[in-house]
Amino acid sequence: MKLTCLGSGSAGNCYLLHNETECLVIEAGIPFKEVKRALGFNISKIVGVVVSHEHGDHAKYLHEYIKVGIPVMAPSMGHITGALSAISKPFAVRTFPLVHDAPCSGFLIEHQEVGRLLFATDTEYIRYKFKNLNHIMIECNYSKDLLRESYHEGLQERIKLTHMELDICKDFIRVNENHDLKTVCLMHLSDRTSNETVFQKEVQELVECPVYVANKGMEYEL
Repeated sequence: MKLTCLGSGSAGNCYLLHNETECLVIEAGIPFKEVKRALGFNISKIVGVVVSHEHGDHAKYLHEYIKVGIPVMAPSMGHITGALSAISKPFAVRTFPLVHDAPCSGFLIEHQEVGRLLFATDTEYIRYKFKNLNHIMIECNYSKDLLRESYHEGLQERIKLTHMELDICKDFIRVNENHDLKTVCLMHLSDRTSNETVFQKEVQELVECPVYVANKGMEYEL
């Protein structure tokens, strides 16, 4: 099973969890035509799309999936179309609430090839602890020092309440780290208030598994 990133950040978010015959699309913030191209135009392998929340960089192209009858799971938007079993086999998807300025969901995704994968973005923090995670995909949007240097106080406060800071991200990983953890992927890094090299280095110091930073075109084996 591979993870492919077609976009991460305010310009649009989309990730493909896929093998030769199956694909779960995570987030619909990238044009569907780019998803088709990444899959060699074999959209029959798409078992469903899950979307965290209504903001355009995550959900702008959701209607294109609905139009062609692909099952959708976007509970924070009131969308669950198609039979849930169509998404839950071979993928089992469970949701949990996040902390954002719009209703937002994280996902716990299970598959026999992957194990347990956590996906959480656009959230101030995650209030839960999870057992036996094999893969963590988590927002690491900004550092408090870079935020202070980049924006006025009002905007700083809004970002603090809606996105995950480096130290909060590290705390979550530290608490949920286990000997079966195989990969960590840092997502939704801000162009202005993050440092990819530093963020990756600091998180790598916490875990023994590889740490990746989601950028367009990134792909790795799970």
